[in-house]
Amino acid sequence: MHRFRWPAGVAVLAVVAAVGILTTGASSSRVGTKVITPSPAFTNAQLGAPAGDHWYQYYGSLTGTRYSSLKQITTSNVSTLKEVWHSSLGTCTPDLIAGKPVIPGAPNGAPNNPTNCGSMESNPVAVDGVLYTTNSPIGSVFAIDAATGAQIWKWDPSYAGEVLNNGAAFNPGSGGRRAGVAVGEGLVFNGLPDGRVVALNQVTGKQVWETSVGSYKNNAKVSSAPIYVAGMVLVGDGSGDSGGNSPSLQAFRAANGARIWSWTPVPSPGQAGYKTWTNDGKGGNGSTLYGGGSFWESPIVDINRGIITVGTGNPEPWNSRGPGMNLYTDSIVALDLYTGHLKWYFQQVHHDLWDSDLPNNGVMFDGKFKVNGKTVTRPAVAYVNKVGMTFVLDRVTGKPLIPVKEVPVPQNHSDGVNTWPTQPVPATQNVLFNPIGKDGIPCTTPDAVTNLGVPFATATAPDGKPYKIGCAYTPYDTTQYTVMPFEMMDWPASSYSPETKSMITCGVTGRATSMEQIPAASQVASTFGGLGANRLSVGDGSTPISNSGNFTSLNVETGKYTFHQHWPAICYSGSVNTAGGVTFVGHFGSGDGSKGDGYLEAVETKTGKSLWTSPPMPYPVASAPITYTVNGKQFVTVEVGGAGHNDVTRPNGLLDPRRVRGDYVYTFSLS
Repeated sequence: MHRFRWPAGVAVLAVVAAVGILTTGASSSRVGTKVITPSPAFTNAQLGAPAGDHWYQYYGSLTGTRYSSLKQITTSNVSTLKEVWHSSLGTCTPDLIAGKPVIPGAPNGAPNNPTNCGSMESNPVAVDGVLYTTNSPIGSVFAIDAATGAQIWKWDPSYAGEVLNNGAAFNPGSGGRRAGVAVGEGLVFNGLPDGRVVALNQVTGKQVWETSVGSYKNNAKVSSAPIYVAGMVLVGDGSGDSGGNSPSLQAFRAANGARIWSWTPVPSPGQAGYKTWTNDGKGGNGSTLYGGGSFWESPIVDINRGIITVGTGNPEPWNSRGPGMNLYTDSIVALDLYTGHLKWYFQQVHHDLWDSDLPNNGVMFDGKFKVNGKTVTRPAVAYVNKVGMTFVLDRVTGKPLIPVKEVPVPQNHSDGVNTWPTQPVPATQNVLFNPIGKDGIPCTTPDAVTNLGVPFATATAPDGKPYKIGCAYTPYDTTQYTVMPFEMMDWPASSYSPETKSMITCGVTGRATSMEQIPAASQVASTFGGLGANRLSVGDGSTPISNSGNFTSLNVETGKYTFHQHWPAICYSGSVNTAGGVTFVGHFGSGDGSKGDGYLEAVETKTGKSLWTSPPMPYPVASAPITYTVNGKQFVTVEVGGAGHNDVTRPNGLLDPRRVRGDYVYTFSLS
């Protein structure tokens, strides 16, 4: 595969033809008997409207709101929900061989150990009574009869013959997130962990074309769901971590995979933003020394204005970069849907040293705000960052609609640190339950513990010194491990309720990590050529054991809570809202993640009051539910099978073999 790179913010003609044949080794098999009707080229109106009978997009609609206009299920009758069906995708061995989800003592890699399964973090799309979804680890695609759970067809990718620069065979991994697929024009679009993008025949599952966001040899990978809109497929590259220096968001022609445009968040020489990186011959775009800006979530689209917004990843390496803000990493950016031109940006962390980027999806809405002393209605977009700060911006101009203050933060002038003097802090309530320090910046919780279960506050770091307990923007250098909040608001899907004007989020409370910079003389290149993180780290204990969760509804017109819940276990699913006043969200179950007792919950959207819980499921729920109709009846579907965040770590730091993984899909409707 060839690695493609185009100038940032510049529309380019499609000059590379997609491969119109099956990849060698890729396979498709037809199982079910249901006849699928190929989908049309959906209109902008269909895709931009709230979800209803169909769940056309990964987010339900282009706006990212995960809101459904369906209201058969209401606050009055949701308590009568019953399971319609559940079925296995057939990709995990515990159910096929051992017949039960937890196999204590089985070694990693054994055929009866659930670690052979990947994570189950995708949500399907639902079109004309058929569910289309993907599953890790390898990115297989499934078509499922939504009424019965019967598998109609399955497609499996092949990675045969893919070899890294060091001669090792490419491995798609065992748990990488596969978010979902897109459907349109009689095709199903899927992104793969080696950077490929494929289109499958919607009726048969046979591959029609293939292209790529870049080469797997440069760490190209697709971790987000493709978005189908206006005859195009939008796909982001996650190569920014581990050395990939030029990830991009790309638009492909849906009919044949031809590339239309590409935009990268790390500017090239002569482009706007290039001087926000230190370009002294030691780095800059085009060098393996600097880069980053991965796309972890799918873009959302204002179809009437032709505006895409998307959050970008952190710069690489995590430290040892020269001075500068490092645009356009850690930013909310708006692009022209049809050309890829940059329209505006808002950087929510300057010169990031902490991996504090934007893996959570944004939501688009129209809201009322106070601007220059007057109440006005403005088109808005909201994003929450990893430490629970919510930024509400005008989606036409990128200007804050709820005030944001540039707050002075601690500085460190040691070699390779190069801290930025201020960081933006919005005047919205923080959706996490972390202690809030000076000027609204979250700090490490007092009870945060190391991966050995010892409190950071009393433990000795690997360098023999005490840990320094810090806050979200406390700098670190080569002299001491510093503890700070870490990855508490990740990619569990956020949603928006137009009834309550609220963004509903799902997160982790109390997660922390500690970091110490590696001296320059000891830094080595990663497998992909870049310098990677350039830091030593000690994470907290297994996430389910040492952390709790939060489920929060934040009014994005006022910046104040609608409701705010603290869960005993982490919230790592995501939510969907309905016109019936009901919000659905998944649960991990018990706090240690090893009991296999996850469940789905329905709450009242206005108050968060619990209205119904499903019977226990054999695995944690780490994916977001969807809702749709079949033959006029409203269904709710969720994928069930756990994720990396329910790994259980023993006191010796090794992974407990009781880690629970599954591959189930559950569906409910009114009795």
